[in-house]
Amino acid sequence: MAGASVAGAAIAAAASAGTAVTASVAEAAASATVVLHDPQFDLPPEVAARLAGNGAKLIALEGDPVRFWRSQVGQVLTHPQTRLFGVTRWADLLIVRGLAAETRRHLRHEQFHQSSGYFTWLID
Repeated sequence: MAGASVAGAAIAAAASAGTAVTASVAEAAASATVVLHDPQFDLPPEVAARLAGNGAKLIALEGDPVRFWRSQVGQVLTHPQTRLFGVTRWADLLIVRGLAAETRRHLRHEQFHQSSGYFTWLID
């Protein structure tokens, strides 16, 4: 199963990277098909490579989240079967959560990482 391979690769990569945010990314990305991240967040290259190599699509949330969501690039985000995992600031989480609710998807996990100021979250 693709989700299991994403999980295994992500957790192994996160363990070697050693940060709380990265570990949370790895655990929740086990079932995510899209990892939506703040472009200012430095996702370790080995984590990004393993996630991408195992089927997760990594997308940097650029500019206005609503316009991004409704753009051609954001089309994959609007599909009801797409699971979204994110590493963003609070404001972006709130906006994405509302947009996902339009397709009857809801927040399943959120965690604030005080050391970095980022939230990790899962919507499906």
